[in-house]
Amino acid sequence: MGSGGGTKAKTYSLATTLKFIIFSAFGVFAFFINVPLPSYQLNLGLWHWGAVAGQSNVLVSHLTNFIKAALYTGNFKAMPFVVWAIGVYSIVDLFVLRPGKFWHTTKVAATFAVFKIIGFIMLTFMIVDIYLGWHPGFMQWLFIPIASLGGANLATFIMANILVSICISIPAASLVLPFLVDYGLVDFVGVIVRPIMRPVFKLPGRAAVIMVSAFLGNFSVGHIAINDQYKTGRMTNREAQVIGTSLSTVSVGFLLVLATNTGLIERGLWNLYFWTAFLITLLVSLIGVRIYPLSKVPDDYYEGVTPNPERQIKKDLFKVAWQEALEIADTQEHVGKRIAFIMKETIGVLGTVASGTAFFGTFGVILYTFTPVLKWIGYVFYPFMRICLGHEEASLASTGAVVSFVELTIPALMVKVGEWSLRIRYMLAVIPVTSIIFLASFVPCLMATDVPVKFSDLVVIWVERMILSIVITGIFALLLFPAGA
Repeated sequence: MGSGGGTKAKTYSLATTLKFIIFSAFGVFAFFINVPLPSYQLNLGLWHWGAVAGQSNVLVSHLTNFIKAALYTGNFKAMPFVVWAIGVYSIVDLFVLRPGKFWHTTKVAATFAVFKIIGFIMLTFMIVDIYLGWHPGFMQWLFIPIASLGGANLATFIMANILVSICISIPAASLVLPFLVDYGLVDFVGVIVRPIMRPVFKLPGRAAVIMVSAFLGNFSVGHIAINDQYKTGRMTNREAQVIGTSLSTVSVGFLLVLATNTGLIERGLWNLYFWTAFLITLLVSLIGVRIYPLSKVPDDYYEGVTPNPERQIKKDLFKVAWQEALEIADTQEHVGKRIAFIMKETIGVLGTVASGTAFFGTFGVILYTFTPVLKWIGYVFYPFMRICLGHEEASLASTGAVVSFVELTIPALMVKVGEWSLRIRYMLAVIPVTSIIFLASFVPCLMATDVPVKFSDLVVIWVERMILSIVITGIFALLLFPAGA
């Protein structure tokens, strides 16, 4: 495969070309093209599904609604048990499948493993209460109705609004993700943007491939990729840290949860939300890579490895991009195997999310509901929130910004009920994504890699990215919603 005409280009069959075009087109359709569907409610014998409102939405969101109606909002409430079963997998992973990754890497990884165990215990109590109507007296605090949560208790609130939503949205997105990322489209885009990655982001072109894969798949995809690239000499320490902390944000599954809970989906704003969140992530990263601490990370290679930097493409960029895309499509496994593989990887991520979020989600909601701590810390961000929000909404959004460091889906729930402007709904859907770093699963996932990132640096990077995210997203909110409606 040549880089500009020096070597004769490999030829590919029509079947390979069609695979690249058709699979990629279906992936784009599934994630980005709105399809109108009427309202429906299915009844299959004794199995009564929940009602689904008529809406124009992307295929992945329709699939999420379909699964939720079948397994949760109707009379067959299987999803809490599914969430618990995923949590069981996470505990098996901790002690049987990959104990070394959690207990023998860093103290931070071990600490988060303990949090995951506590989260799974809480998750088990939730399940017992849901299906058997019993819980021990010392766990009563988890099941007392709370006025600020609309009369729901903590357990019901966390299960319905966070755990069930995540454990449906992420697998639904993963089911069709291979069409978008595995058959050449991402690699095609990666080559096209390669000439601008180094001058703009000070990163190799393959960083674009990793970013898009992580944005569509999951941050763990990005973390796995940078670990491999760093250990094989294809990325330096600095490059790996920049991509891991600044470009490996949460997946489209998480974005669906945030857009749904903030009401952006039902208002037909999915595409606007998705693409502007992607753009703002790039803008924040463009600045973040040039300031401390990322600017001071040395460009060292992994100890003992032979450096293998990315080759430069001087000419015939489109031709090379087309060739690389077809090469991927030609050599890629059957789509069934790719779906099976990515679903297996997704279960691993969901295990961390289910148990970790059961702990951090509950912890975050408790701090927000019963203490002023998060509100006090949020005052740091209040002046920046006032760029586009009034006093009351700026105060709430500032608290939401802090909560997102604990668990990124909670801020969206703050505006799920009540009369709130589109500006604050948009802000609380975007800034958890663009600030990227959060304790529930992102931090332990990154720190389990061989990339030598410090927890203290992660905190500093999060603060920087949050301030930049608020300012840039605020400007977008003013332009997109001028009336503040």
